[in-house]
This record gives sequence, C-alpha cells and structure tokens, in this order.
Amino acid sequence: MAEKPKSNRRAFLGTVAGTVGGLVVGAALGSLAFPQRITQIVTTEVEVPVAKKGWEGKRWIPIVNKYMTFKEVQDSLASEGKLTVANWTYWGLVDTAFVQEFKDYVAMMYDVNVDIDILGTQEAKGGFMFQLYSAYSAGLKAPYDIMHIEENFFEEAVAKGIAMPFLPSPLVPNAAMVDYYFLKLPYGIQFQQHALANFTVNTKQVGDWFNSWRALADKRLEGKITLWVFEDNGFWGWLVVMAQELGKNYKNPEEMREVLKWVAENVHPNVLKYTSDEAELDELLGRDISWVSAYWCALGEGYSITRPELKGSQVLPWKFNSQHPNLPGVLWIPKDVEHPLLAQVAADWLISPLHQLPDINKYKQYTKELWLRTEEGPLGPDYEQYVPDWVNALGPKGIYEVFPTIEEARKFPKIDWLYVNEHAPEWINIYKELIGA
Repeated sequence: MAEKPKSNRRAFLGTVAGTVGGLVVGAALGSLAFPQRITQIVTTEVEVPVAKKGWEGKRWIPIVNKYMTFKEVQDSLASEGKLTVANWTYWGLVDTAFVQEFKDYVAMMYDVNVDIDILGTQEAKGGFMFQLYSAYSAGLKAPYDIMHIEENFFEEAVAKGIAMPFLPSPLVPNAAMVDYYFLKLPYGIQFQQHALANFTVNTKQVGDWFNSWRALADKRLEGKITLWVFEDNGFWGWLVVMAQELGKNYKNPEEMREVLKWVAENVHPNVLKYTSDEAELDELLGRDISWVSAYWCALGEGYSITRPELKGSQVLPWKFNSQHPNLPGVLWIPKDVEHPLLAQVAADWLISPLHQLPDINKYKQYTKELWLRTEEGPLGPDYEQYVPDWVNALGPKGIYEVFPTIEEARKFPKIDWLYVNEHAPEWINIYKELIGA
C-alpha cells in the first residue's frame, strides 16, 4: 500500500468548505480526531472558528423546505434542542462516547448546545419499524428523528413511502466525501462500508475442515456453535446464503422449507445457544466455550489486534467456499420527525471523519478493539488521510489489513431484502416448529 499522508485537518477544511460554501470546521475542532501537533498549527492559523460564521445569505434546507440564513439554522437547532436516534448498541458506546461526540460536533459546527437520546438494540431491530408504523397509524409524529439501522429496513421505508428525501443538503456537507456506491440519494447514506453477517471462528480449535456453511453440521462442533436470535436480520440473511449453499431458491417457499429443515436437523443439534448479545458473545468466545459464533464481521475485526486467532469466516487462513450476506447500515430520516434540522446535522456527524475515525485519546471509552469494531472500513478515499497512525501501523496494507477495500466492498452479492423482510416471520415460525422452540 502506498504511504498515505498524515491526518490533515487543512484537507478536511477544504473538503467541507467546497461543499457548503463557507460552513467549515475551524479551530473549535480541538483534538477531536486529529493529532495534537496538527491541532496546534491549525488553531494558530484560524483564530475565529469559521464554522460559526456559516454561509452568507440564505440556503435551501430540505424537509422544512425553506430558505434559511445560518443564524436561523442556529436558532432552529437550539429550539429543537434534543434528537432521538434509533441505533445499535455498539458495546455500550451509544450511551457514552457517541453522545459526547454528537454534542461536541454540533457545538463545534453551529455554536449550539443540544442533547441526544440514542436508543440501541441488537436483537429485534424490526421493532423500530413497528414503532414507526404504530405512531403513523395513531396520527403521531415519528418517535425517532433519524434511523441508524440496516439496509433491509431502509429499502422497506423507501418502498412504503416513509423515508424523507433530504439529500443533498447544506447540513450534510460530509456526503461529498462518501464514495458514490454508498450514496442512496435522495433518501439516505450507507454509513458502513460493509457489514457481513458471519461467524467468528476460533482457529486454534477449528481447522481447515471448516470450509463452508455445511461444516456447521460437523459433529466436532457439538455444543460449540452460537447462532443469532431468530429476530435478528443477520439470521435472515444467513438463511438466504444457506439456501444458495444447498442449491435452493430462497424465494421458493417449498425449497425454503427444505433449507430450514436441513438447518434444524443438522446445525441446530450443535448449537450451544441462540444469542445476539454482544457481552455474552465476547464471554463465550473469550473463554473458548463457543468455537464458532454467528454475529457480524465487526466482532472478529476487533479481535484482530487482541485475539488474532478469533477470525471472521470471510478472512480465515484457509479457503472458505461460501458466500456471506452483506447488510450494511443506512442512515435515513423518517417522515414527520419532530427535529428535522438536528436529524440532518446528525446524518452529517455520522459520516464525518470525526465519528467514522474517532480520537481514542479524547473519547477514552474506545479501546483499539472497539475502535475497529465500530469503524468497518473507509466510506471513500478521502477518509484514508484521517486514519490514525496506530491503524496504519497494523501492516503494509494499513487499515485494509482489517477491512475490505472500497472496490472489494462493491462486489458483495445483493439480496432482495424486501422479499426477505416480508417472509422472515414465516421462516422463523417454521424453524421454531422444526426445533420445538
């Protein structure tokens, strides 16, 4: 890998300034995500936080659909006051580092103090959609201002007309940094370069005989496998690729029943537990109780620097012949939100280098392991300049020692998630019946 330039806030300033015509990050950045030596240089150059001057004149603001001055935006953000986000749990970071990051970001960019409420779950993310539909049926506003969940729910929201078009927006300048492949204009942005539903494998206990999903039936894995809870969409995606593994069509109900029967008869007997609880997965893998644990690729990516023998099934030291479902997160704004400007600012924060590549010295809740679990690959080449030195030192490929390249991420197979969303409840009921749950 060619040597990348060091983290450079001047480049970040230029990128954002070119996008929003004056709304740029200045000295107020502090050491949010950049080395202190750079911070000192830029702070000297920019005596007044340029961001707080904003743009001149008026800009068109989506969702509220009106022209606003920067001062009017500031006043509206202060009036909105607090944002509610539907999110995952991120090993507890949503309650700690993420909250402070967002507050810092809004204060830095708009000189406004706001609050944020992040509601996180890993097990039944479809519950967020149920709450949205329930609110709309009751004639209420959306209970969440921005959705930070998987692509299958985004596709459903667009199909059902509950996702608001809001891009491009002067409040989301960082969209200019995102590779075109990850833009879902005008409704959303993919905030993860990839998110494979996979298995973390203990390569000290499991050998190269584990070379496809069929190997989950091997008797050597009896009591050593964990699978997702049934309501986890990672489980749904894995059933799709399991069908492909068995030469079946997941859109054929009879063939899908055969797939579920095969899993129930061959994999279920080896299952120690069905869990999507992050702490429990860490404990079971950490104590060598489970050897092959289903979750998301982020788990093994974090272990790459703490327990490198625990590897994702997509990067095993031997050839693995099966496909992995890719279900990255997409941020989007539901219709009828209470805080439309804060929602757009939150979208910008979620794709900013300051959140995608956070400073572990400032936000100390991040360990290096958790940093790797939350990063999941650069969203575009422009992000590479902000990769911390300790990540670039992981090997000759730098950050791509752990994550796919952007080109590789574009090649992950597509799944018809609208079909999967519709039929997953049926699959779950059949599977529960087959295993006697």
